[in-house]
Amino acid sequence: MADAHDAVDSVVQEVRRLRTAIARKRTVQVRSEEERGLMKATALSWFRGHRPTVVSTVDTELVAPVDQLFRELLGGSDRAMRRGACGDLLRALDGALSKLRRDAVAPVEGAARTVDDPPSFAPLIGDQTMQLVLARRWRECTACISANAPLAATVMMGGLLEALLLARVNSAADKKPVFTATAAPRDKGSGKSLPLQEWTLRHYIDVAHELEWISQSAKDVGVVLRDYRNYVHPYKELSHGVSLQPRDATLFWEVTKSISRQLLGAA
Repeated sequence: MADAHDAVDSVVQEVRRLRTAIARKRTVQVRSEEERGLMKATALSWFRGHRPTVVSTVDTELVAPVDQLFRELLGGSDRAMRRGACGDLLRALDGALSKLRRDAVAPVEGAARTVDDPPSFAPLIGDQTMQLVLARRWRECTACISANAPLAATVMMGGLLEALLLARVNSAADKKPVFTATAAPRDKGSGKSLPLQEWTLRHYIDVAHELEWISQSAKDVGVVLRDYRNYVHPYKELSHGVSLQPRDATLFWEVTKSISRQLLGAA
């Protein structure tokens, strides 16, 4: 499955490079041989290179939406496609690939349960009392999962991850890359980075990935966990009509443990 994820990661980067190239010019239609050749090469790279690796481990039903969009891209390379329509297609393709990456990780993360014992938080946090607090919260996550309390478990996971991400930031000898990262939140008026107390889990996850503390797959599923964590607010759960299931919490727990290990290893 690691090969499948690597393949999807690669094609995502190819699609994003193509999006940048298409957005660079301002003509109404995509006419140049160079641009159309890049469109065709990107589509063929999926069908002839990356797709066989992905479908060797991922259900073809999950791949079908991506296949359809790449077929449209390949067809568009044979004619003068409207630039706006091409941009919309590539945006949809980027989203479909991100969804494929999220969906593809679920069977793997849920298939092989990893140990639930708390890791040593010492590489990130020197304060022994804080280490004990995090270990207790770690055990509470597993207790919530065992008790079939998926929402409580997910909320606990979000808080645990936020604490570990903050600890990773604080452990950095040079914090300049953190605050100058593209994903760092900024004040709309001054453009300066916001202080850490105003960051949310989304900001921490995005910056952690940008600084290569966590993998792309960890970021993708971490974002889903972040969104589900927000259903701690009853009216949000009601308005969205979403109900967390025990299997969701089990998946999120594997992701939480994976991100935690990555952060502790990157310290």
